[in-house]
Amino acid sequence: MGYQTISFVATDAGADGPALSAALAVADRQDAHLDIHCVGVDPARYEPLPAGSAAIVMETGAAEARARAEELQDWIKGGLPANMSKLAIEPVVIPHLGLDTLVGRLTRYSDLVVATRPYSDKANPLHVSVLEAELFGTGAPVLVVPEKGAAKPFNRIVVAWNESSESFNAVRAALPFLKAAEKVDIVMIDPPSHSPERSDPGGAICLMLARHGVKAEVSILARTLPRVSEVLERFAEEHGADLIVMGAYGHSRFRESILGGATRDLLGNATLPLLMAH
Repeated sequence: MGYQTISFVATDAGADGPALSAALAVADRQDAHLDIHCVGVDPARYEPLPAGSAAIVMETGAAEARARAEELQDWIKGGLPANMSKLAIEPVVIPHLGLDTLVGRLTRYSDLVVATRPYSDKANPLHVSVLEAELFGTGAPVLVVPEKGAAKPFNRIVVAWNESSESFNAVRAALPFLKAAEKVDIVMIDPPSHSPERSDPGGAICLMLARHGVKAEVSILARTLPRVSEVLERFAEEHGADLIVMGAYGHSRFRESILGGATRDLLGNATLPLLMAH
């Protein structure tokens, strides 16, 4: 069974074009329903204000957010293909302080969420907040789309496998893509010697995928570059991969933002689409 409901949260017409195109393409290939939420964020912080001015500030902020959401809706409607029938577009106003909760509610019933890569020249801090709300507030996998887009089918997929719950959730969530792929590479970088699967690294996940009809091979790589993400990116590039599947934030977001980690590194540098799950 494939993805039946796909969601996309639009916040910026200048940055969201590639991800929107990818969402439309994936929905078409999967014959899925696509929900597009055009979000305008109310910037008002509602701090203590002089009597009589609070209502003015609240109304002004809400009006600005409503206008922004409607502009996004018009932009999206202007570029839609004529044959899209399984589609819903909704303008939404969200207060700044309720962003995480409300984005999670908008997308929680989706089988797949498509998002703009948050660390790029065109993206802004709002994209980071939206992506984290989707990853942590829905339980659904998130397809993170780089600037060059992701319109073509994912024929060659690299799975970053480290036996963690996050990576297993990502593999399970990616099954519709994995089953349609021509080749899947399960990549392990310096697998731990104390692992229960040390006698056959990657064998169990490879067997699980084989039972789903996935053509998968395991590659064990040494960490020959300073970052795990660099080893993974080089392998994906050398093997002509169209997509990387991986678990997201195996460490805390705070730790990754300060010290770095594979999730943060790939979100910042990857030129390929990323299918992530937490």
